[in-house]
Amino acid sequence: SIVVDGNDAIAMYLAAKEARAWAVAGNGPVVIEALTNRLEPHSTAGDDPLRYRSQEGLDAWWAKEPLLRMRTYLTEKGIWDDAQEEAYIAELDARIDADIKKANNVEKQKISSFLKNTLEVPSQVMAEQIAKFESEGK
Repeated sequence: SIVVDGNDAIAMYLAAKEARAWAVAGNGPVVIEALTNRLEPHSTAGDDPLRYRSQEGLDAWWAKEPLLRMRTYLTEKGIWDDAQEEAYIAELDARIDADIKKANNVEKQKISSFLKNTLEVPSQVMAEQIAKFESEGK
């Protein structure tokens, strides 16, 4: 097995590459244990992680946040800069906006179609509901 910093994209790549080489060579399976930590609450429904973890511990993990680490690395190597990032974010924003508009124009699924695709074999009650919705054009 391989233990690796799960917040280090390059270390993760190298670990996966090593594990693949090992497995392809016929040495058997490999477990990659990626050490990481959840940075945000479990949900937005009132979960306050500071009830069960310290702010210092959370700050320490934020210092290891993968995207910020990769950005710092690429910037220090001269591969990435603020202008590239701004252009990339603008491109992504435009693509997201276009995809949202496209999704908003998709015809809404009929309830009967949704129910038909819920179970391979619907129960008698669900079959009756499907028939009812189909008769109503829903």
